[in-house]
Amino acid sequence: MGSKLERRFEEALALHQAGDFSEAQKRYRQILRKQPSHAHALHLLGVIDLQRKHFADALALIERAIALNPRNPGFYSNRANALQQLNRLEDAVDSYDQALALKPDYLEALHNRSSALQKLGRYEQALAGYQQAKALAPRDAEVHVGCALTLQALGRYPQALASLEEALAHNPRSASAWCNRGNVLRESGDVGGAAASYERALTLQPTLAVAYCNRGHLYQEAGDFTLAIIDYEQAITHGRCSEPPQYEYLRGAILHAKLSLCDWQGIGEQIDLLVDDALRGQLCSVPFPLLTLSDSGAAQRAVAEAWCASCIPVRPVPVFPTNPAGKERICLGYFSADFHQHATSQLIAELFECHDRERFELIAFSYGPPLQDAMRGRLERAFDHFLDVRKLGDAQVAARARELGLDIAIDLKGYTRGQRPGIFAWRAAPVQVSYLGYPGTLGNPTIDYLIADPVLVTPATRQHYVEQVVYLPGSYQVNDSQRPIAGDTPPRRSQGLPDDAMVFASFNALFKLTPAVFDSWMTILQAVPDSVLWLLEGSPEATANLRREAAARGLAGERLVFAPRLPLAEHLARHACADLFLDTFPCNAHTTASDALWAGLPLLTLSGESFASRVAASLLHAVGLPELVTQTLDDYTALAIELATDPARLEGLRSTLAAARSTSSLFDAAGFAAQLERAFTIMVERQRQGQAPQDICLEP
Repeated sequence: MGSKLERRFEEALALHQAGDFSEAQKRYRQILRKQPSHAHALHLLGVIDLQRKHFADALALIERAIALNPRNPGFYSNRANALQQLNRLEDAVDSYDQALALKPDYLEALHNRSSALQKLGRYEQALAGYQQAKALAPRDAEVHVGCALTLQALGRYPQALASLEEALAHNPRSASAWCNRGNVLRESGDVGGAAASYERALTLQPTLAVAYCNRGHLYQEAGDFTLAIIDYEQAITHGRCSEPPQYEYLRGAILHAKLSLCDWQGIGEQIDLLVDDALRGQLCSVPFPLLTLSDSGAAQRAVAEAWCASCIPVRPVPVFPTNPAGKERICLGYFSADFHQHATSQLIAELFECHDRERFELIAFSYGPPLQDAMRGRLERAFDHFLDVRKLGDAQVAARARELGLDIAIDLKGYTRGQRPGIFAWRAAPVQVSYLGYPGTLGNPTIDYLIADPVLVTPATRQHYVEQVVYLPGSYQVNDSQRPIAGDTPPRRSQGLPDDAMVFASFNALFKLTPAVFDSWMTILQAVPDSVLWLLEGSPEATANLRREAAARGLAGERLVFAPRLPLAEHLARHACADLFLDTFPCNAHTTASDALWAGLPLLTLSGESFASRVAASLLHAVGLPELVTQTLDDYTALAIELATDPARLEGLRSTLAAARSTSSLFDAAGFAAQLERAFTIMVERQRQGQAPQDICLEP
């Protein structure tokens, strides 16, 4: 009987190995009906469930097998695989350890254990495991790839690249190795090398969705939105064949890229579908594109929370002292990839210089490119310590911040290009704050506070923010009163503008422009004879699309004038050539709005529900021009036409702005610093008293 049963088991195993899971499953069950204690049949039934992605069922079966035979290392290894798929990573590591205790040279368990440790962020332990695996199997390409992924997470790009070269030396047809080589080169700034690596991966495996996705990111970062869209669509197509389907979140990236091209065909319906899916909790976009696609605060929160839950692993929470002895100054850490000539630095530079150094210590954590421009030099001088941490992994950066005794970690990036949310998942400080870089909720429970103001976040919209909200008494936005404006105003003709006609300007990035707002602008131009619309130059495709859209609305293409990019001082000076700045919606002008107001150019805005759609309203209230804030597109259009036909009123607005440069809180960096320091002090006092974060509302 026993030998007959074993023959049946061998037959079932052969069917299993041949990929006939259904028939093998039936045979294993027949064996178990005859012999319920057949541990190997139970285990392999669990393996089939594992292969079919029925992870909970697999775990239950394999644990029954272990109870019958607790000395089989393969059982523990596959239990660990199921646990890892269920995201029970610590339990998975323990189970791999049990497998390795029984079989120390168990390569598969060693490799998969290192993968679990990497997901846990225990990178040095993962690296040690991969090194052991490499000693056991020096020609195994996938072990070298795993090692490279860990080195990449640690920021050790040359070593990661060397590990991938070793993988390719052993298996030059490894699409995974080529794809990851592209990732390392992309992060290292080698665009050409990255593109070639992705191309090689896709030649070897034309359905590799992750390679399309990452090459799409590469094109998008390079400004080639047409190629980015093609690759994103390929990633979605091939990702839908996986179980569960992957890369659906790229739908938001595709729509954002189409906005960058001003390609609006069918975009309204696609945005509506995306917002509906976001409200249902689907991960249909990364957070940033939704800021430009919809002003639904509920949808923006839903996407941010879904992305955070999916992509930012939960890390162990370090223990911080609630009452540190002998600490005289509050230690602030500002984290950014933009400590150089960049829109964020243009706003915030003077804040760093105005902080009270007797009460606050300032440390910069820079993980962007080390561009040695004038702004970089100014910022380096503004901090007590300026640390270049771009070569450190997220866990290492957070550990360094804790070693330095940070009280507050301020994220100046959020979910924008160059983001490092993983640093804050590791808790760089007992109090963590989102400020300035990202105009919305991060949906991240490790971020305690969001800096805002009562215009940005109203009682009706408070529910759309995960963070505790800090309501500053003026605008949330700090401004640098040292921003230079070139001395000579260029003649209009030199800018391609008419001398004696109304000039409407909008210097926002073109991805902020939507068809509804463009319709309004065309109505305004039709109502104001000979007027022109002065836009910031985009790609040739975007320019052609906008001229075509204008013609479709009955406007001659030459009434759109495109301004090339210029150094900041010259750009600010040319604002004097315009009469009225027309804002975008649902994502307003932010730094560009402050630029216009600083340069004395009145700005008309449309205010919505979301943070990003209320920034210009916040700025206009701060400079004493709330009458330029509208609530509907019809009112926005009508007011633009009224102002264009009332030169005296426009001149009055210019006079108000001229006075605001010296009197408004918007351009008072020292006053702003004092208010922000009040908020920081309250945050730290609450933490040191063991109290949870709560909303902070500062009175003027």
